[in-house]
Amino acid sequence: MTHHPPPDLRSPERLVAAGVLRRHGDGSPHPALGGSPISYVSLPLWAALTALAIAPNAAEATATALLRAIADQAVDAALAPGNERAPRDDLYVAAPAHIGPYRRTVWFQRSGPRGPVTASFPP
Repeated sequence: MTHHPPPDLRSPERLVAAGVLRRHGDGSPHPALGGSPISYVSLPLWAALTALAIAPNAAEATATALLRAIADQAVDAALAPGNERAPRDDLYVAAPAHIGPYRRTVWFQRSGPRGPVTASFPP
């Protein structure tokens, strides 16, 4: 089974304009993501993370902290059995984490070499 998303030729900024992604304000590098920051987050993932906040005014801080914790557990998808031919450093996968009532996998996709990282649920 492959752990690689289908190609989407739209730029992250076009996906922000289309309401698919949001810019992520935490510019801190993530060691598990090759030292890259998470630049974009899919709206479904962001909504699931903010829904876990205890108070509405803590939603963004809660989502940012949870996303950082999930990113700390991510591994390069090219290291997964059966996916050895995938390009290295363009997709990182976090093992299923409890996000709401379900365990969900989170993908951290790099758009191009040294490009920004987008966090999302798998398609």
